[in-house]
Amino acid sequence: MSFIVLAGVVLASAGMIGFNFYQETENEAVVETQRQVEKEETKDASGVVETKVISAEMNPTQENIEAAQEAVDSLTESEEKRKLSHRITIVIEEFIRNLKAKEETRLAELQGDINQAKVALGIDQAPSEKDVLEILHNMTHQKVRSEEKWGFVHINEVNLLAVKNVLLENPSFNQNIDMLSIVTDWLNNDFSNIVAEHNSIWKMKNGSVGKAYGILSPSEEATLVKEQFGVQQ
Repeated sequence: MSFIVLAGVVLASAGMIGFNFYQETENEAVVETQRQVEKEETKDASGVVETKVISAEMNPTQENIEAAQEAVDSLTESEEKRKLSHRITIVIEEFIRNLKAKEETRLAELQGDINQAKVALGIDQAPSEKDVLEILHNMTHQKVRSEEKWGFVHINEVNLLAVKNVLLENPSFNQNIDMLSIVTDWLNNDFSNIVAEHNSIWKMKNGSVGKAYGILSPSEEATLVKEQFGVQQ
Protein backbone atom coordinates (compact mmCIF):
# COMPACT_ATOMS: atom_id res chain seq x y z
CA MET A 1 0.00 0.00 0.00
CA SER A 2 2.78 2.42 0.92
CA PHE A 3 4.50 1.58 -2.35
CA ILE A 4 1.40 2.55 -4.27
CA VAL A 5 1.13 5.83 -2.39
CA LEU A 6 4.80 6.57 -3.00
CA ALA A 7 4.42 5.76 -6.67
CA GLY A 8 1.46 8.08 -6.85
CA VAL A 9 3.44 10.88 -5.26
CA VAL A 10 6.32 10.35 -7.66
CA LEU A 11 4.00 10.37 -10.66
CA ALA A 12 2.24 13.47 -9.40
CA SER A 13 5.58 15.21 -8.86
CA ALA A 14 6.73 14.20 -12.31
CA GLY A 15 3.48 15.49 -13.75
CA MET A 16 3.90 18.80 -11.97
CA ILE A 17 7.49 19.10 -13.15
CA GLY A 18 6.39 18.33 -16.66
CA PHE A 19 3.59 20.88 -16.43
CA ASN A 20 5.94 23.53 -15.08
CA PHE A 21 8.43 22.75 -17.84
CA TYR A 22 5.65 23.09 -20.39
CA GLN A 23 4.54 26.39 -18.90
CA GLU A 24 8.08 27.75 -18.87
CA THR A 25 8.59 26.64 -22.47
CA GLU A 26 5.28 28.21 -23.48
CA ASN A 27 6.14 31.47 -21.66
CA GLU A 28 9.53 31.58 -23.32
CA ALA A 29 7.85 31.08 -26.69
CA VAL A 30 5.42 33.93 -25.98
CA VAL A 31 8.26 36.22 -24.87
CA GLU A 32 10.28 35.32 -27.96
CA THR A 33 7.27 36.01 -30.20
CA GLN A 34 6.74 39.39 -28.56
CA ARG A 35 10.44 40.10 -28.95
CA GLN A 36 10.27 39.28 -32.66
CA VAL A 37 7.17 41.44 -33.12
CA GLU A 38 8.85 44.37 -31.35
CA LYS A 39 11.97 43.85 -33.45
CA GLU A 40 9.93 43.93 -36.66
CA GLU A 41 8.02 47.00 -35.50
CA THR A 42 11.30 48.76 -34.67
CA LYS A 43 12.67 47.76 -38.07
CA ASP A 44 9.57 49.11 -39.81
CA ALA A 45 9.73 52.37 -37.83
CA SER A 46 13.42 52.78 -38.65
CA GLY A 47 12.63 52.22 -42.33
CA VAL A 48 10.03 55.00 -42.32
CA VAL A 49 12.42 57.35 -40.53
CA GLU A 50 15.28 56.53 -42.89
CA THR A 51 13.04 57.40 -45.83
CA LYS A 52 12.55 60.87 -44.33
CA VAL A 53 16.27 61.21 -43.67
CA ILE A 54 17.02 60.28 -47.29
CA SER A 55 14.45 62.86 -48.42
CA ALA A 56 16.26 65.51 -46.37
CA GLU A 57 19.62 64.43 -47.79
CA MET A 58 18.36 64.54 -51.38
CA ASN A 59 16.34 67.75 -50.98
CA PRO A 60 17.61 69.65 -47.89
CA THR A 61 14.78 72.13 -47.40
CA GLN A 62 13.94 73.34 -43.91
CA GLU A 63 10.63 71.48 -44.07
CA ASN A 64 12.28 68.16 -44.99
CA ILE A 65 15.00 68.58 -42.38
CA GLU A 66 12.51 69.35 -39.60
CA ALA A 67 10.36 66.35 -40.59
CA ALA A 68 13.41 64.05 -40.57
CA GLN A 69 14.66 65.38 -37.23
CA GLU A 70 11.24 64.91 -35.63
CA ALA A 71 11.06 61.37 -36.98
CA VAL A 72 14.53 60.49 -35.66
CA ASP A 73 13.68 61.91 -32.25
CA SER A 74 10.61 59.66 -32.08
CA LEU A 75 12.72 56.48 -32.23
CA THR A 76 13.72 54.65 -29.08
CA GLU A 77 17.41 54.66 -28.21
CA SER A 78 19.31 52.23 -30.43
CA GLU A 79 22.34 51.98 -32.67
CA GLU A 80 20.09 52.62 -35.67
CA LYS A 81 18.79 55.83 -34.10
CA ARG A 82 22.35 57.03 -33.46
CA LYS A 83 23.29 56.39 -37.08
CA LEU A 84 20.23 58.23 -38.42
CA SER A 85 20.77 61.08 -35.97
CA HIS A 86 24.36 61.45 -37.18
CA ARG A 87 23.19 61.58 -40.80
CA ILE A 88 20.60 64.28 -40.14
CA THR A 89 23.17 66.28 -38.15
CA ILE A 90 25.42 66.32 -41.22
CA VAL A 91 22.50 67.53 -43.36
CA ILE A 92 21.71 70.32 -40.89
CA GLU A 93 25.32 71.49 -40.73
CA GLU A 94 25.59 71.56 -44.53
CA PHE A 95 22.24 73.36 -44.79
CA ILE A 96 23.43 76.06 -42.38
CA ARG A 97 26.71 76.49 -44.25
CA ASN A 98 24.92 76.87 -47.58
CA LEU A 99 22.39 79.28 -46.08
CA LYS A 100 25.15 81.42 -44.61
CA ALA A 101 27.01 81.45 -47.93
CA LYS A 102 23.86 82.54 -49.77
CA GLU A 103 23.23 85.30 -47.21
CA GLU A 104 26.80 86.59 -47.57
CA THR A 105 26.51 86.57 -51.35
CA ARG A 106 23.19 88.40 -51.19
CA LEU A 107 24.60 90.98 -48.77
CA ALA A 108 27.52 91.64 -51.10
CA GLU A 109 25.11 92.15 -54.02
CA LEU A 110 22.93 94.58 -52.06
CA GLN A 111 25.61 96.41 -50.07
CA GLY A 112 25.29 99.62 -52.11
CA ASP A 113 21.50 99.64 -51.72
CA ILE A 114 21.83 98.88 -48.01
CA ASN A 115 24.14 101.84 -47.50
CA GLN A 116 21.69 104.11 -49.31
CA ALA A 117 18.82 102.76 -47.20
CA LYS A 118 20.74 103.55 -44.01
CA VAL A 119 21.11 107.13 -45.19
CA ALA A 120 17.44 107.37 -46.13
CA LEU A 121 16.38 105.94 -42.77
CA GLY A 122 18.73 108.27 -40.88
CA ILE A 123 20.77 105.49 -39.28
CA ASP A 124 24.00 105.86 -41.26
CA GLN A 125 25.80 107.92 -38.61
CA ALA A 126 25.67 107.38 -34.83
CA PRO A 127 22.18 105.82 -34.75
CA SER A 128 20.46 105.41 -31.39
CA GLU A 129 18.25 102.63 -30.04
CA LYS A 130 15.37 105.10 -30.14
CA ASP A 131 15.97 105.67 -33.87
CA VAL A 132 15.80 101.94 -34.63
CA LEU A 133 12.73 101.45 -32.44
CA GLU A 134 10.97 104.23 -34.33
CA ILE A 135 11.81 102.60 -37.67
CA LEU A 136 10.50 99.21 -36.56
CA HIS A 137 7.38 100.82 -35.14
CA ASN A 138 6.70 102.55 -38.45
CA MET A 139 7.36 99.31 -40.32
CA THR A 140 4.70 97.48 -38.31
CA HIS A 141 2.12 100.00 -39.54
CA GLN A 142 2.31 98.31 -42.95
CA LYS A 143 0.95 95.10 -41.45
CA VAL A 144 -1.12 95.77 -38.34
CA ARG A 145 -4.67 96.95 -37.87
CA SER A 146 -5.09 99.88 -35.45
CA GLU A 147 -7.28 102.97 -35.07
CA GLU A 148 -4.43 105.44 -35.53
CA LYS A 149 -1.10 105.23 -37.37
CA TRP A 150 1.56 107.90 -37.65
CA GLY A 151 4.58 107.22 -39.80
CA PHE A 152 5.32 104.46 -42.28
CA VAL A 153 8.51 102.69 -43.34
CA HIS A 154 8.34 100.14 -46.11
CA ILE A 155 9.08 96.58 -45.00
CA ASN A 156 11.37 95.37 -47.75
CA GLU A 157 14.55 93.35 -47.88
CA VAL A 158 16.93 96.28 -48.23
CA ASN A 159 15.42 98.30 -45.38
CA LEU A 160 15.38 95.27 -43.11
CA LEU A 161 19.01 94.44 -43.94
CA ALA A 162 19.98 98.05 -43.24
CA VAL A 163 18.36 97.86 -39.79
CA LYS A 164 19.88 94.44 -39.13
CA ASN A 165 23.33 95.78 -39.99
CA VAL A 166 22.92 98.58 -37.44
CA LEU A 167 21.70 96.14 -34.78
CA LEU A 168 24.66 93.83 -35.36
CA GLU A 169 27.00 96.78 -34.98
CA ASN A 170 25.20 97.91 -31.80
CA PRO A 171 24.33 94.82 -29.70
CA SER A 172 23.42 96.98 -26.70
CA PHE A 173 20.30 98.10 -28.59
CA ASN A 174 18.76 94.67 -27.90
CA GLN A 175 18.75 94.97 -24.11
CA ASN A 176 15.16 96.20 -23.79
CA ILE A 177 13.60 94.22 -26.65
CA ASP A 178 15.14 91.67 -29.01
CA MET A 179 14.96 93.79 -32.13
CA LEU A 180 17.48 91.60 -33.95
CA SER A 181 15.21 88.58 -33.54
CA ILE A 182 12.24 90.59 -34.78
CA VAL A 183 14.08 91.77 -37.89
CA THR A 184 15.38 88.26 -38.57
CA ASP A 185 11.83 86.87 -38.43
CA TRP A 186 10.62 89.55 -40.82
CA LEU A 187 13.47 88.79 -43.23
CA ASN A 188 12.25 85.19 -43.17
CA ASN A 189 8.74 86.44 -43.99
CA ASP A 190 7.49 85.51 -40.52
CA PHE A 191 5.06 88.18 -39.33
CA SER A 192 3.04 85.92 -37.06
CA ASN A 193 3.95 87.97 -33.96
CA ILE A 194 3.83 91.42 -35.50
CA VAL A 195 0.77 92.58 -33.52
CA ALA A 196 2.48 91.75 -30.21
CA GLU A 197 5.75 93.23 -31.50
CA HIS A 198 4.00 96.47 -32.47
CA ASN A 199 2.35 96.74 -29.07
CA SER A 200 5.60 96.02 -27.21
CA ILE A 201 7.35 98.83 -29.05
CA TRP A 202 4.27 101.04 -28.71
CA LYS A 203 4.32 100.56 -24.92
CA MET A 204 8.04 101.36 -24.79
CA LYS A 205 7.22 104.61 -26.56
CA ASN A 206 4.50 105.26 -23.95
CA GLY A 207 1.76 105.02 -26.55
CA SER A 208 -1.80 105.80 -25.49
CA VAL A 209 -3.61 105.73 -28.84
CA GLY A 210 -3.11 103.32 -31.73
CA LYS A 211 -2.76 99.92 -30.06
CA ALA A 212 -2.76 97.17 -32.71
CA TYR A 213 -5.57 94.63 -32.58
CA GLY A 214 -5.15 92.59 -35.76
CA ILE A 215 -3.37 92.08 -39.07
CA LEU A 216 -4.36 93.62 -42.39
CA SER A 217 -5.57 91.32 -45.13
CA PRO A 218 -3.21 90.93 -48.14
CA SER A 219 -5.43 93.19 -50.26
CA GLU A 220 -5.58 95.86 -47.53
CA GLU A 221 -1.82 95.77 -47.17
CA ALA A 222 -1.33 96.00 -50.94
CA THR A 223 -3.54 99.09 -51.04
CA LEU A 224 -1.63 100.70 -48.15
CA VAL A 225 1.77 99.94 -49.75
CA LYS A 226 0.66 101.50 -53.03
CA GLU A 227 -0.71 104.59 -51.25
CA GLN A 228 2.26 105.09 -48.93
CA PHE A 229 5.19 104.00 -51.05
CA GLY A 230 3.88 104.11 -54.61
CA VAL A 231 4.79 100.51 -55.37
CA GLN A 232 2.91 97.29 -55.97
CA GLN A 233 2.96 94.77 -53.14
